[in-house]
Amino acid sequence: MGSTANISHLTFTPLHTTYGARVEGMTWDLPTPPMVLQEIINGVHKYGVLVFRKANLDNHQHIAFSQQLGELDDVKAHIKAGRAMRFPDQPEIFDVSNLDENDQVLTDADPVRKGNNKGNTLWHADMAYNPQRCAYSLLRAVELPPQGTGGETQFLDSRTAYDDMPQAMKARVNKLVTNNSLLHNRKLAAPEIFDGVEPLDYPMSRHRLIQPHEGSGRNNIYVTTYAHHFDDSTMEESKPLLEELLAWVSQPKYMLIVKYENDGDLVMWDNRAVLHRATETGTYDGKFRRDMRRTTVKDGGKFGWGENGVGCSWQAGLTK
Repeated sequence: MGSTANISHLTFTPLHTTYGARVEGMTWDLPTPPMVLQEIINGVHKYGVLVFRKANLDNHQHIAFSQQLGELDDVKAHIKAGRAMRFPDQPEIFDVSNLDENDQVLTDADPVRKGNNKGNTLWHADMAYNPQRCAYSLLRAVELPPQGTGGETQFLDSRTAYDDMPQAMKARVNKLVTNNSLLHNRKLAAPEIFDGVEPLDYPMSRHRLIQPHEGSGRNNIYVTTYAHHFDDSTMEESKPLLEELLAWVSQPKYMLIVKYENDGDLVMWDNRAVLHRATETGTYDGKFRRDMRRTTVKDGGKFGWGENGVGCSWQAGLTK
């Protein structure tokens, strides 16, 4: 693999009136030249979501490229319930497929795994439930189901949503801090599976609801379905405002739907600028393979650790 790339610049074609772009001109020679890497960083800060068609990376290349953006999160820190890993020697790869550890399509015989996957269909920012949140996610389509059977990713422009927010609402929410739980999201998505779980029995991360996006200087609404409650409020007291905020940011005018067209497509987004979710399970579920793999870059910026204290040692998981 060459040490230099042959490109001097990239082309960004907008996908939405306010955010999202298709990127052309990337050759994926590694290591990526600093000039090109900076263009990508500037691009994701501006557009929030970048789509690279036919990147065709393997796991090693996926990890190596992502490491140029910062420290990667480790899947071993999150899976504590005995689930077997598909890539135990590459813990930087998060398996977000519909496949089990034997590379077979998931069925109803694994309800907990399917219940966990349902949590991804609710609006969220990756790793908002950890004391150090993440900056970038890079999701790679390895093997797609047939076109028209589902599997798209939906995004929301949470910066423009803040810009458009009435001043009275801004004054109401600007200083709020959310307490975030992975299990709260899972319980919302699959109450029949997680009914006996109490999120308050586990550590929660604390992040400001409204905070500047360092790459653009714009404010962002960092509200997700991981948000269990606000500081100094109960879940029941917090629920109406959380639902109001999610309804505001999820208006159709802020939504971008990214369709995966080819095996090898790669989508990168900035979790501090957009929210996302998987579409509700399509007709591929239980029938066709959908092999999706993600790397996640930790947020090393000013707001990365939120209100948790730099170096906080716990990580969210499915058990204590």
